[in-house]
Amino acid sequence: MKPFHLDILTPDRVFYQGDCLSLVLPITDGMLGIQADRSPISASITYGEAWYTTPDGNKTRFSISSGMVDVADTGVCVLCEQALLPEEIDEEQQRQEAEQARLELSQKQGYEDYMLSRLMLTNAINNLKVKKHNTVNN
Repeated sequence: MKPFHLDILTPDRVFYQGDCLSLVLPITDGMLGIQADRSPISASITYGEAWYTTPDGNKTRFSISSGMVDVADTGVCVLCEQALLPEEIDEEQQRQEAEQARLELSQKQGYEDYMLSRLMLTNAINNLKVKKHNTVNN
């Protein structure tokens, strides 16, 4: 396979910048797989597990939050709120955040607060799944 340039950027850091052979991301209606010479596309990313494969064959799995992916002739750019490697995920903290979100969801609240609680719960559950998947496969 032919490599392409990939940038994965969050507001806090450059998560990954370099060449890769393939990238798989969760989008609103399924999973999007990207390889070199793919037709240009822009898509909305949703919470989930993503992975990329580098030219040396290493596959890196990570948790990703909402954002956008832009595939162009010059490479692929992923802009997201958060991207975490499994070893960066604090399992206890994510469990606490999930419990806090569940508690908030069980209480009466306005629409914006409800949506924020749902996003917090979704993010925590996703991070826990990625952490567990990595633990099972190691």
